[in-house]
Amino acid sequence: MGNDHDKPPTRRISYKDFPEEKNEEIRRKQRERYAKQKALKTNSIRINDTESSNNDDLDTFDSDRTTVLITQHSNIGVQYTNNIEHDPYVVRHDLIYETNIPIPCRGQSHTRSTGFRQLLKVVPSEPYSLPLVPSCRHCKAKRFCHETTGFCCADGKISLATNNVPNELYALFTSNCSESQHFRTYIRTYNNKFAFTSFGVNFDKELCRRNRGVYTFRTQGQIYHYINDLLPSNSHPSYLQLYFYDTEHELQNRINDSDIMEPSIVTQLISILHINPYSIFFRSLGDLPDLEKQIIHIKTDAGLDQRYYFGCYDPLQYPILFPFSDIGWHQGIQRLRGSRSKYNETNPSINPQESATADELLATEERGLNQQRKCPIVSCREYYCYKLQIRENVRSILLLSGQLLQQFVVDMYVKIETSRLDYFRGKQQHIRSELYQGIVDTITLGETNPSNVGKRIILPSSFIGGPRDMRKRYMEAMALVQRYGKPDIFLTMTCNPNWPEITNELSPHEESQKRPDLVARVFRAKLEELKDQLFKRQIFGKVSAYVYVIEHQKRGLPHAHFLIILQNEWKLHAPESFDEIISAEIPDKNTNIHLHNAVVKHMMHGPCGVLNPSNVCMKGNRGCKSNYPKNDASATTIGSDCFPIYRRSNNGMTVKVRGQYLDNRWVVPYNPYLLAIFDSHINVEICSTIKAVKYLYKYIYKGHDRVAFNLVSETNNQQVDEIQQFQSA
Repeated sequence: MGNDHDKPPTRRISYKDFPEEKNEEIRRKQRERYAKQKALKTNSIRINDTESSNNDDLDTFDSDRTTVLITQHSNIGVQYTNNIEHDPYVVRHDLIYETNIPIPCRGQSHTRSTGFRQLLKVVPSEPYSLPLVPSCRHCKAKRFCHETTGFCCADGKISLATNNVPNELYALFTSNCSESQHFRTYIRTYNNKFAFTSFGVNFDKELCRRNRGVYTFRTQGQIYHYINDLLPSNSHPSYLQLYFYDTEHELQNRINDSDIMEPSIVTQLISILHINPYSIFFRSLGDLPDLEKQIIHIKTDAGLDQRYYFGCYDPLQYPILFPFSDIGWHQGIQRLRGSRSKYNETNPSINPQESATADELLATEERGLNQQRKCPIVSCREYYCYKLQIRENVRSILLLSGQLLQQFVVDMYVKIETSRLDYFRGKQQHIRSELYQGIVDTITLGETNPSNVGKRIILPSSFIGGPRDMRKRYMEAMALVQRYGKPDIFLTMTCNPNWPEITNELSPHEESQKRPDLVARVFRAKLEELKDQLFKRQIFGKVSAYVYVIEHQKRGLPHAHFLIILQNEWKLHAPESFDEIISAEIPDKNTNIHLHNAVVKHMMHGPCGVLNPSNVCMKGNRGCKSNYPKNDASATTIGSDCFPIYRRSNNGMTVKVRGQYLDNRWVVPYNPYLLAIFDSHINVEICSTIKAVKYLYKYIYKGHDRVAFNLVSETNNQQVDEIQQFQSA
C-alpha cells in the first residue's frame, strides 16, 4: 500500500490507427478511472500500533502510541505522469501517496525504520500482563488467556467428583511447620513406602537431585506397576507386603532402609491410611492360614486384552493422593446427557466402597468396559485434564503434592500415550499401512532382507511426536524454504518461572518448579501473545511463512523456537538494518531501567571460561560451546558462519551477574521491544546466509533425545514393530 513496486502494471495501447482527438479522449477516461479506484483504496486508512483498552492491559503504552496515517486523497490531489519517452504507445499512471513513514521498495537499502518496524522503537517501561479471563461457568475452573471454553470440562459435558481428603493429611500438605515441610520435600519417598505396587521406570536421577536448575522428573521407555509376591524372599517386606507381614513391627519395617523418613510422619500416615479400602483388604490377608501357600492370580487368558487400565491403577500406586482409594480413570465413564451440566452434577463412575471384594470391583469395571457405548464417554485425556484444573474453594491435594505431582503427571501421560499407541496397533488395517511398506520406505528404514518387506507394524505420521511425524514436519518446513526462500529470523522464547501470572497462583509454601501444570499454561498464553506480535501486528514486517516448535529444557522450563520467513519487501539485506531489530549491548539504565534490568536478568550469558570453568556450557578444554565472551565490534557485520557479528561497543559499561562483572561481550542478542514486553529470555538472531537453513530446521525438529539399539540374529526373520521401538526409546 503506497509502495513503488505496487504501481499499476504498464498498459501498452496502440494509438496509430486512431485520430489524435480519440487518443486524447482515451487517455482522459483512463486517468479518471484509475483516479477513482485509487482514491477508494486510500480513503481514511489508519493503522494503530496498540489494541483497544478493553482487550488487553496495554494502557501504559498510550502515551507512546505510534500511528501510521495515510492521508485522504481527492481526485485533485492525484498526480499523473505520462511517460512516453521510451515508447510513444505507453501510458504510465503514477499515484502519489503522502505518508509520514516511508515504505520500503524492492531493492532499496534498509537503512531506515520502515512501516510496522516503527513499533520496535517504542520500548515499554514495564512488562505486559495477561488479561484476566472469567472462570468456567460450568466447573468453576480458572482459565487463562487464549484457553478455550472446553479446555477444562468439555463445555459442561464433564463433571467429576472431588476426591475427599482427611483433615490430618490435608494439614501435612498445607501447614508451614517443620514436619509438614519435611513431608512435602520427600513426598515421593513417603508415597513409595505406602504404595501397594512398585513403580517400574527408568528415570533421570541426576535431574531429580536438583543440583542445578529446577527439579525435573524425566523418564525413558515404558512405565510398569508391579505387584510383588505375598511373602518377601529375604525377610524384608516391601510395598503391599508391609500391610500384612509382621505388622507388629510395621513402623520399623517401613523406615529400616531409609534415613530421611521421620518416624512421627510415618506413624501418622499409618493411622490415616487405615481407612483406605485397599489397606483394609490387604491387612485382612494376614488372618489367612498358611499364607505361604496363597498366590495371586492374574488373568493370563491370551484372548483377553491385558492393556486395560482399571480404576485401581491410580490409588494402588498413589495412596497418599487417594487416601480413600478413589477410583481413577477407567473405561466406560459417560459424559453428562442432555443440556449443559450444573456444578453439583457428576459423571456416573464406579465407587470402590460399594464393592465387597476385589473381584466384585474388577467385575464392575469390566462390565462398564464391555457395555455398549450408546453415549459419548470421557477419554483418558479429558479425565485428567479435568482433575488438574485450578478451582477455588475445592480442597484438593493433587496440585499441592510437589514432586509427586510431577511423577503422577508423567505416569498419567504415559497412560494416555499408550492408549493412543494401542489404538494404532489395533487399527493397522485401517490406517493404510500398505502405503508405508513399499520398497522405498523399506530401504529408507535400513531393511536389507527382502523377505521382511511388508512385515512391519506401522506407527503412522498422524501420531504426534513419532518418527514419521518428525520427518514429515521437517520435510514440510524445507518445502517452505523452497517456496519462500531462506528464513530471516531465528527466535527462541523461554518461560520465566517468576512471571506474576505464575507466582500469584502459588501458595505461600509452593515453588513454581513444583507446578508444571501452571507453568505450561501461562507459557502457552504468553506464546500466543508473542505470535500476535509477530504475525498480526507484524513488528518485524510482513511474514510469508513461519514454523515453530515447543519443547522443554533438560532443566524443566518450556521454550519455543521460531523460524520466520519475511516477504521480499521486508527482508533484511544490509547489516545496518540488523540493528533495527537486534541489540547485543547493555542498555543505559537512565533511559529505561526496566529494559536494563531485563537484560541483566535474562540475557547475560554465563559467566563461563576462566570466570567459571564448571559452567554447563563448558566443553572441557574447548571452551564455551557458544563461543562466549564474544569480541568487541564497533559495527554490525556479516560473519563467516550463519549468524552476523553484532555491534558490541567497548564503552566500559559493566553489570554484576552471578558474582562476576560482565560487559557487552557477554550479552545474548535480543530484541528490546519483545524483551521489555515479555520479561523473559528471548533470543533473536538474524539468519544472514543460506548455510543456516538445514541446521536450524533440523534443530527445531530434532525430536526426542533417545538412543535405541537391538541385537538380533541375521537369520531371525522377525517382524519390525515401530510402536514397540518408540515405546522402548
